[in-house]
Amino acid sequence: MVMTLRRMTFLLALIAVAGSLLFPQPVRLTAQVDPKTYRIGDWIDVHVTGTVDAAVDSVRAAVADSLGPFEVLTVQRSGTQPEWLIRLSTVDSGKSFIPPIPFVYRAKGDTALQTAYTNALTITVAGLTINPQGEIKDIKPPLSAPWKFEDFVPYLIGLVVLALAVAGYLYYRRKRKQALDHLVDVRPAMPPHREALTALRILEEKKLWQQGHVKEYYSEVTEIIRRFFEGRWNIMALERTTDEILDQMRGIPDALSVWESLRAFLTTADLVKFAKSQPTPAEHELELRWGYEIVRAMVPPEPAAVAPEPEKETADVR
Repeated sequence: MVMTLRRMTFLLALIAVAGSLLFPQPVRLTAQVDPKTYRIGDWIDVHVTGTVDAAVDSVRAAVADSLGPFEVLTVQRSGTQPEWLIRLSTVDSGKSFIPPIPFVYRAKGDTALQTAYTNALTITVAGLTINPQGEIKDIKPPLSAPWKFEDFVPYLIGLVVLALAVAGYLYYRRKRKQALDHLVDVRPAMPPHREALTALRILEEKKLWQQGHVKEYYSEVTEIIRRFFEGRWNIMALERTTDEILDQMRGIPDALSVWESLRAFLTTADLVKFAKSQPTPAEHELELRWGYEIVRAMVPPEPAAVAPEPEKETADVR
């Protein structure tokens, strides 16, 4: 004789009640659903509440992807209370049996996992009703989804690539034009002493120290002389200290002829730039005169002009 679903559920519930009375468990779980009737495709929310003894350390649901004929969608615990929401779904219609849901727990001081079960549930899943005499309709067309930011990303990337290509082309044209201009307008480089004397005259016309820019004045005048040393004698003067420059210049005869002016020129500038010294207006003018003196003393000599050879007279041959 085949046992009906109602009798099977009643028997399982009776066995569970008898077992709980004879062997009380530290974790007691109760499952319920509301309503009792669903349609195919509806979410079936099973609410599980529990009573947990103090000796229990932790309790969690131990369900897999399916529970009998039901697919398990989500398992959520409600806060810190022993309450869970287990959402199911099924494609079978008729009366359905939700089997007891397993939970595992661990007692304090014990590493072994124990298992507790909820009560079984019976629900009704109604199928779809089809009217054989109804009108046959076409399938609805797909809905137009709204545009999102990620839909514009490919177009934005294309615009960025196009902008980079245009910028690269313009940069290439400008560089090519500069290279052509450099080839067309080739000017001889100015000798270091002429460049230094020109820079000293420009600095004199700026009148920096007269306007209160004393430190800038001494920084520019010493930079002009240091650049002159680099161009004239091929020494690294911009990155050197005053003592290092003087050591390098000791072996240059032209520098020895203005040695005292050179040392006073560099030392005075260091006192202004690093010791915040405040020279007098006469000392400001003297610093510039020392600069002129140093450059003019190291002007390379003009190459001697080569006199043309006199034409030899050709004797008449008779």
